[in-house]
Amino acid sequence: MVKVIQLKVQGFDNNFSYLIFKENSKKGILIDPTGNLEVISDALKKNNLLVKMILLTHNHPDHCELLKYFRSMGTKEFIPKKAIPGKIETINVAEINIEVLHVPGHTKDSVCYLIENNLFSGDTLFVKGVGTTTYGGNDLELSSSLAFLSTLNKKVVLWPGHDYGGANATLGKALKSSHIRPSKGTLEKIKEKVKAYGEKKF
Repeated sequence: MVKVIQLKVQGFDNNFSYLIFKENSKKGILIDPTGNLEVISDALKKNNLLVKMILLTHNHPDHCELLKYFRSMGTKEFIPKKAIPGKIETINVAEINIEVLHVPGHTKDSVCYLIENNLFSGDTLFVKGVGTTTYGGNDLELSSSLAFLSTLNKKVVLWPGHDYGGANATLGKALKSSHIRPSKGTLEKIKEKVKAYGEKKF
């Protein structure tokens, strides 16, 4: 059984990074390394862990701010590529079986990672609502990807990329709010944040 550590790293806007590892293991994986490096480093030290691979949920820079740092440490990485909604790949890292679920929509390369009873959804699906398609996404693909996610076990625990509506929920509960799109006011706030962050990076 894997252990999941959700890290409140702040970053662009209430971002989460995730450490996943097997009980009694010294090796793990890190999903979306971003925000406060000290928070991640402290968690690694506390659990005596070595990151064997970085997994990204999509290409937006607020989910990979610290990728260069871990590259400099020699850490391997999995960078998703564009694929049709519902395509599934399987990889194994640190004795952890990972299903890579391709869910384009928020971005063309968006993926979710299914690890045992845990679904790491990035910005595809939050506890309340979904990510905007404004920055490299597509509404039709997002709808197809959400339809694909609705075929999964609804009791799976959803771990989102941002704290929008909560830190986690069952997939079933989150899907009930998947019709909620960012409001005009929210999109304006995001636009301002993107400008401050560096729009050319998105």
